[in-house]
Amino acid sequence: MSESLSTEGRRGWLPWRRGTEAEDRALQRENVPSPMLSAAPGSSPVTTSNALSVADAYACVRALADAAASLPLIAYRRTTTGRSRLDGRTAELLRTPAPATTQAGLIGQLVLHLNVHGNAYLGKFRNAAGEVDQLALLSPERVVPEIRAGRPMYVVLDGRGGRTLHGTEDVVHVRGLTTDGLIGLSPVRQCRVALGLSQQLTEHAAAFFANTNAPSGILKFPTSANQSLPAIGDLHADNHEGHNNAHRVAIMTGDVEFIEMRMPLDDVQFLEQRKLSAVEVARIFRVPPWIIGADAGSSMTYSNTEQQSLHFVTYSLRPWLVAIEQALSADPDLFTAGTYCEFLLDALLRADSHTRAQVYALALDPINGWMDRSEVRRLENLEASS
Repeated sequence: MSESLSTEGRRGWLPWRRGTEAEDRALQRENVPSPMLSAAPGSSPVTTSNALSVADAYACVRALADAAASLPLIAYRRTTTGRSRLDGRTAELLRTPAPATTQAGLIGQLVLHLNVHGNAYLGKFRNAAGEVDQLALLSPERVVPEIRAGRPMYVVLDGRGGRTLHGTEDVVHVRGLTTDGLIGLSPVRQCRVALGLSQQLTEHAAAFFANTNAPSGILKFPTSANQSLPAIGDLHADNHEGHNNAHRVAIMTGDVEFIEMRMPLDDVQFLEQRKLSAVEVARIFRVPPWIIGADAGSSMTYSNTEQQSLHFVTYSLRPWLVAIEQALSADPDLFTAGTYCEFLLDALLRADSHTRAQVYALALDPINGWMDRSEVRRLENLEASS
């Protein structure tokens, strides 16, 4: 039997109820969940914990999370004539999942967990009457899914050595691409080498401009010149280290000869490497390169920008939205038969005023139309006509 995410007789933020004592066992690699382990020796330093420190990865994940958070998640009821918006406890729970938590905040964090960890776990916290009172995301690094007696179960670590076991009555599991049907694959772990390259290029750029900028030339002097090698080293450090001193000419005293210095070919190709890395990271998160400012390979015009935006919604964002919609709609504590939730994509796909006017003209046609004026005014956020 699973331990319920509830407390007895009080509302507000509902902490975990400790159902069992912490297990007394030795800390071994075999019994520690993999997210709690550091990267293996020789592997990429990029992990789920520091993936967002990679600038291109952060830009991709933020683009997806912000776009998803901007979409209203609406609860509906199927009717004989189509569907109608659902009111009641579930609709209110979606609007305000928990105290000081907005729907946008919850959805944005949920999409972030999916893109970094490949899994998102939504805890269902109950009030004294046993009803789901709050929804809150659980850290994927502290949840270990298992199959017991044919049922998915979730071992939750509290960070202090305690472990509690929960079933689907307590946890809603939203998973990404999976090979076993139980655990979603983490894009960060699957593509850690490419993400590590992006991180290393950024670190190389910082080190290059901080310490290894080469002067544009050297003035060579004879060995008899009255200047010691340590002094030369100090002079170079004072006048040529840091980006503010890039390409300055080194000046020495005595009989000198000017020798021009050129940037090595590997440094010349650095910018091209950065462009390629940004496109590679965008491909990992299935985001169009132009979304994160990377080279898209073609010029952007008004027409193809609109098509690119549609491409982003259809192929980058919508698969995550469908996974969230179906996971929530399939939960019997949140939705009963005939009810479901769906994101309102009009918030992202809203056309310009001229195009909307043309569509409304067709929709209001007295013969072939499918809308009335009150419906059009509601879509335009206008008051109902009198």
